[in-house]
Amino acid sequence: PPGGEVVCLVSGGADPTCLWHVLRNLGYGVSALHVDHGLRGEESDGDARFCAQVLGAEVVDGRGGRTEDELRRIRYSFATDRLRATGHTASDQAETVLFRIVSGGAPGGIELRRGDGVVRPLLSRWRAETEAYCRAEGLAFRTDSSNRYTKRGYIRREVLPLLRKLHPAAEANLARLADRRALPPELAELLA
Repeated sequence: PPGGEVVCLVSGGADPTCLWHVLRNLGYGVSALHVDHGLRGEESDGDARFCAQVLGAEVVDGRGGRTEDELRRIRYSFATDRLRATGHTASDQAETVLFRIVSGGAPGGIELRRGDGVVRPLLSRWRAETEAYCRAEGLAFRTDSSNRYTKRGYIRREVLPLLRKLHPAAEANLARLADRRALPPELAELLA
C-alpha cells in the first residue's frame, strides 16, 4: 500500500539503486538488504561497503553457493517475512526469455510478483533508463565485473547486439514474450 514497508534487495548496481531511490521518493518505508556472496574478493567487499554506506543496507553473509541457481536461492532466503523488491528490468526480462527459449524451448520470463511475494516494480523499464535516472539524480552505483562471464552476461554482450542487427526491436519483442496477455490467445494457449 502507499507508504508501506518494503525491503529492496540491493547489489549496488544501477537497477537496484534506482529502485531504492524511486521507492523512497514515492514515500514508501524503504530498507535495503545486500546479500554478500563473497565471490569476488575485494570487489565483493566494496559492493557490501557501498550498499551499507550509501543505501543503508543490512549486509548478510550469503556464501556457500557454487552455481547461479544456488546463489539465487540463497539471495531469496533472506527477509522472507517482509515484502521484498528487486531491480529487475525489461532488459533482464529479454535476456531471461532468450535464455529460456534456447535452454528449454519455451519463453518463460521473470514474474512481476513471485509466488514468495518478491516484486519487481521496474520490470517495464530498461537498464539504460535506470542508469540514466541514477546519473540524472547524481546517484553513484557499482558495476559487477563478473556479470560479463555469466550466461546472462554473454547474452547481453554477444547475442542481443546481433539480434538488434536483425531487427532494432528484438529486445522489446523478446521481453513481450514474457507477458502472455500481450500474445494472441492461440499463441498464449500453445505456449502454456
